[in-house]
Amino acid sequence: MLDRKYLRDVLLPENLTKESIFLAMKDTQNFFKTINSKTGIKLSQLIQKNNFSGVVSNLFTHYMGEHSLYKPYSDQEYPDLMYAEKNIGLEVKACINYKKGGESHNGHTGWHIIVCYTILDDGNIEFIQALIANINGYEMGEGISDWVYCKSKRNSNNSQRTETYVTNSIGTNKLRDGAVYINTDIIQYSKQLKSARNKLKDILPIPPYSPFFE
Repeated sequence: MLDRKYLRDVLLPENLTKESIFLAMKDTQNFFKTINSKTGIKLSQLIQKNNFSGVVSNLFTHYMGEHSLYKPYSDQEYPDLMYAEKNIGLEVKACINYKKGGESHNGHTGWHIIVCYTILDDGNIEFIQALIANINGYEMGEGISDWVYCKSKRNSNNSQRTETYVTNSIGTNKLRDGAVYINTDIIQYSKQLKSARNKLKDILPIPPYSPFFE
């Protein structure tokens, strides 16, 4: 179950609180639970997986706007949320793979949050992790950018993949360092992930708030 005991103190964008993130996750979960209980419709079973993550992301963005100073900014343009007074953006992504790093259509510079969830047996969702970090954009060039460009290509089913940017090892570990919520009853970082993080500590020092800090 979603629980405040899994919240962590990490570096956050100005005037964003971990409580706001928690409440947005809670309301997003309750949205699916309410539809399920009142109609019997399990959206997680009706909507294609990648599209379903988009729905989760959109709902989380909506509820972040209700619980924080970061308000929904645009359905199609970067960023998803904007703290207008300070001109600080926050891009939102939801995914079902907690080991996955960041993914973006444009690889922008700025704050990114990734909320990871699991689908329960009853069709509802439960958030198990939330990662947040300030990422260097692709436009900064090789050696500084935290993104890698992934070209569009067809898979074995002759389906065309959309062009995207994914975080490189530095960007991914920046996000993991900023784990503001981890359900440690479900997620235990492997020795391989810990070793991979330690190998980067000379170029990306491990901050005291990181779950990898020792």
